[in-house]
Amino acid sequence: MTEPLKILVILGSVREGRMAEPVGKWVIEQAEARSELDCELVDLKDWDLPFYPFAHPPAQGNYKDPLQIRWAEKIASADGYILICPEYNHGPPAVLKNAFDFVYAEWNRKPVTYVGYGGNGAARSIELLTCVSRELQMAALEASVHIMGVWGKVKDGVFTGDDKDLRWLGHGFDELAWWGRALKAAR
Repeated sequence: MTEPLKILVILGSVREGRMAEPVGKWVIEQAEARSELDCELVDLKDWDLPFYPFAHPPAQGNYKDPLQIRWAEKIASADGYILICPEYNHGPPAVLKNAFDFVYAEWNRKPVTYVGYGGNGAARSIELLTCVSRELQMAALEASVHIMGVWGKVKDGVFTGDDKDLRWLGHGFDELAWWGRALKAAR
């Protein structure tokens, strides 16, 4: 049996009352049934990354700030990513885009998929994040989950996906595992 892929499930919202947390926990819960994936929840609330203030662009890899170095190590530790992304004003939250912008090479040549919620299942947010992911040399997968009516699927802080959500998440896991293994071997 091969070693499971390390997947970071990144909560892309820090707002009070956010749906990212129950949705992220649901993703982790569903992933527990998958022996090929070892998922870890990463909450951007715990990182408090400032808007990029450093003199050198991340693409130069000249990290000096301790927080940036820690973030680089966290991102580098993964074989792939699942982004839990709401849609704010037809795009992703600034905190999620900033998390991408904070480091560079650590994202490269790894697969990423998205679980979106909000207007149109966060389709516009995911579309913009896909462009950013490609610029970071990531394999942006088409197998995204677009959760419709998220507020009606959360009860007592627990999200329960419907059959469509579960099917798409399963497809996303399959694609993440395939691409994750292929890219890990190539790296």
